Amino acid sequence: MAVIRQENSVETGGVATAFPPLFVQSRARWAIVALASIAVCTLTAALAAVLVPGARPLLLQEDGIIEMASVACLASAVIGAAVASATWKGLHLPLLVAGLIGFAELMDETSFGSRLVGFHPPALYGGGELDGFHDLLILAYRLLRDIHPALAWVWVGLLLAASIGMMMFALSQLGREIDERQSWLADHFLIFLHVGFIGLAQVIDVATESKMLSAVEEMFEFNASLALLFYVAHQAHRSRKKTAIK
Repeated sequence: MAVIRQENSVETGGVATAFPPLFVQSRARWAIVALASIAVCTLTAALAAVLVPGARPLLLQEDGIIEMASVACLASAVIGAAVASATWKGLHLPLLVAGLIGFAELMDETSFGSRLVGFHPPALYGGGELDGFHDLLILAYRLLRDIHPALAWVWVGLLLAASIGMMMFALSQLGREIDERQSWLADHFLIFLHVGFIGLAQVIDVATESKMLSAVEEMFEFNASLALLFYVAHQAHRSRKKTAIK
């Protein structure tokens, strides 16, 4: 009997050590669920666009399903951050920062509300309107292009490198969480992922007018908004637990 108990304990220990990230590290679970949700939504949108061509305009057009989904996620993140900060006492800097980022991007997605209230944004140098923060990146690209085309592509390259670097950094922090190596930066994996997605979307917006790549841009922006929403939910959950302990 003693031998059987010992063997069972060894087997149980082996199972426990085989899957520690998924079942032990709760912070990593938030990141894993967020990544899984992003993957499912991206795959669903891609399949819908490929298998149902008639649905593409509804998915990808201005104020289409994907853009409205981004707006809904950003609005939920802003409201969630505000409610969580007001509900639980103390300074919740991550929630404050996430709420401000979400609000800025919500204003950007709705063209500073121009499509809601009907005001006309100022004209943008080189065409279009200055109706979002991302237009400042486009403005910089156009000004540099007028000086020398190479400078414009250097600007795009820097934006791309910074975006990919942020994504790699975010994934490295997720790796620390899965390996159970404590790091305060790892707690903010989702906000780094959010910034990386936004950066990649802006690179496409600045450097190309391809309709296909514009669809990818819309998907990146939605992925970013979903990551921000999960980040706010995670930080609100942590704030609630801290308040309960106190």
